[in-house]
Amino acid sequence: MINIMNIDQDLKPSDGKEIINPDGSVISGNVLSEKKSENQESQQTKNYSISKNNIPSFKKILVTDDGKDISNKAINYSVYLANSTGSELLILRILKDVEMLQDVYIEGSSNTKDTETTDQKFKRSIKGEIIESMEEKIKKCQEAGCKNRISYKFLASNNAVDEIVTEIENNNYDLVVLATSHIDSWFKSLFSDARKIINNISKPVLVVQ
Repeated sequence: MINIMNIDQDLKPSDGKEIINPDGSVISGNVLSEKKSENQESQQTKNYSISKNNIPSFKKILVTDDGKDISNKAINYSVYLANSTGSELLILRILKDVEMLQDVYIEGSSNTKDTETTDQKFKRSIKGEIIESMEEKIKKCQEAGCKNRISYKFLASNNAVDEIVTEIENNNYDLVVLATSHIDSWFKSLFSDARKIINNISKPVLVVQ
């Protein structure tokens, strides 16, 4: 027996045989059963109830920084959240122009003559205007009351969105803080970098504008 179901109705084969859709496509009853089972399992794994087990805990917060004043606003929020949750804070800056690193230089030295342990005792000193600017920003965060560990990372890329998404997904951040300019139209909102990042990550995001 072949059942022809209305497209608005649930596809439920009465005897496990094939079902013909109004568009002429054929669906096996077994496939439908498998999909239904998968959907049920998917719903069971999602738990949105308000409970002690579902209250998040923050250990690592990532905040993006592009050197503009709006980034400082996002960092201020991040400092408050870090203090409130006891989490460490990482400031990420994407350098689209690698030439910005022209004045950066690295010095290294070792305090041991034992070649087997040289790597473990090797000390590096990285200096340059862009490094000093970031370290000055971290110093201001500490002066403003940041109580927890705070660090920074520079990544060079012509695609800031992809680089930020990769950084977030490859590391165990519990919250991402993004800065964005005031969105005054739906069109700008649709194509903003912040929206592109949010659409491609699975972490909670705080957008500061």
